[in-house]
Amino acid sequence: MTVIAGAIRGNDWKINPTATIYRATDEASLIAALAAATAGVGDIVLIDPGGIEVSSTVLVTKSRVRILGTDVGVNPLVRGEYSGIFAAAGFTDGPVMKVSVPCEIGGIGFAGRDTGALFFSGASLLLGGDADANPFGAWIHDCRFPKWGLAARIGIGVEGSSDVLIEDCGFEGVGSALAVGIYVQGATQNITIRRNHFRQVTAAIQYGAFTSGPHAIIDRNVVEDGLILDSQANTAPSFVIDNYSELAAASSYDASVGTLQGQGIQFAGNHYTE
Repeated sequence: MTVIAGAIRGNDWKINPTATIYRATDEASLIAALAAATAGVGDIVLIDPGGIEVSSTVLVTKSRVRILGTDVGVNPLVRGEYSGIFAAAGFTDGPVMKVSVPCEIGGIGFAGRDTGALFFSGASLLLGGDADANPFGAWIHDCRFPKWGLAARIGIGVEGSSDVLIEDCGFEGVGSALAVGIYVQGATQNITIRRNHFRQVTAAIQYGAFTSGPHAIIDRNVVEDGLILDSQANTAPSFVIDNYSELAAASSYDASVGTLQGQGIQFAGNHYTE
C-alpha cells in the first residue's frame, strides 16, 4: 500500500480536502488500503493497471471510500479490462468483493469463480447480502464484468441494498454466456440501473424474492442477445423505460408485458427489433 502525496488537478476528480489517496498493486496492498481508509471522508484507493488476483472476498466496510481504476487513456467502457480484480484459481466459494457501506467503485473489472449454492452463487461483486438495508447509497460505474470462461454466473448480486446506482457498466460472456448481469432480491429500495451494456448475457437483470421494493428504475440499457428482465414471476414494483433490445418485445422478458404489469412492473418507451 502506498499513500500518494501531491496535487491532483481539480478537473480530474472532486476530492474532499481531508481525503487520503492510497495505491493498491496486489491483494495485500488492496486489503491494507481499505483497512487504513477513514470512514466518511472520501478516501480514495487507486487500482493500478493490471490485474489484482485475490484468494478470498475483499470486504468494503469503510463508508464513502472510493475505489477507482487508474485512467490509462482508453475508452471508459473497457477501462476495467486494465484495472481488474479477479479470483485466484482456488478461490471458488465467494464473490471477489463484498460491499456493505455507501461507497464509489469505478473503472474496475471483476471476474469471479464462485461455484457455491447461495443466491449470489457466481456473483463477481456482491452489494449487501447481510439481510439488512445496507449498503445505502453505493455507486457502481464504468466497471466491467466479463465471464472469461470462469465459473462466474452473475456480474453483480444485490441483496438488501437501498438507493444504489449502477451505471455505464459492461457485462459480457466472453466465450460463454453469463447467466445474469445484475441479480436483485431482498429488502431493497430505490435501485437505479441505467446506461449499461449487456452482451452474451442470458438475462440482463433478474429478480429474486423481495421482502420490500425494489422500486427499481431500469433505464436506457442496451441488451444485445438476452432478456432485458427476468422477473421469475416475483412481484417487484419497477419502471422499465427507454431500454434497447435486439429481440422482439414478446421475447425481451420472461412473461408478457401485461403479466409483468400485474406484478407491479411498468413500461414506457422501450425499443425492440425492427
